[in-house]
Amino acid sequence: MNPGTIYTLERGPEVLGALTVTDTGTFAVQATFDPTPAFDPYRVLFDEDARHAHLLARDDDPALLEQAEAVMEGILALNLVLRREGDVGFRTFLLSIEGHVASFRPLTPEEESL
Repeated sequence: MNPGTIYTLERGPEVLGALTVTDTGTFAVQATFDPTPAFDPYRVLFDEDARHAHLLARDDDPALLEQAEAVMEGILALNLVLRREGDVGFRTFLLSIEGHVASFRPLTPEEESL
């Protein structure tokens, strides 16, 4: 993935926002996030995910980890898609959004036809 590549974040027919790749790291792709109004109902879930990530960085309490996993499962249950121009992208990925900054990690090595 090259910096400047744009993916739309979609849930079914709704476009929740656009992610513009800024850097590709070893473990995740960094991006800016430009939400649409359709993202608003999901913002609280991503805020909770970010909160748990920060807490887990300082505390490895198994109960906290269990809560974080439940939030992550909630995000995965949304069945989001990252779509790039040409109708290709990712169906399976981990996604973190904090304000206008995002990172994602595809769980498949290659983009797929969507």
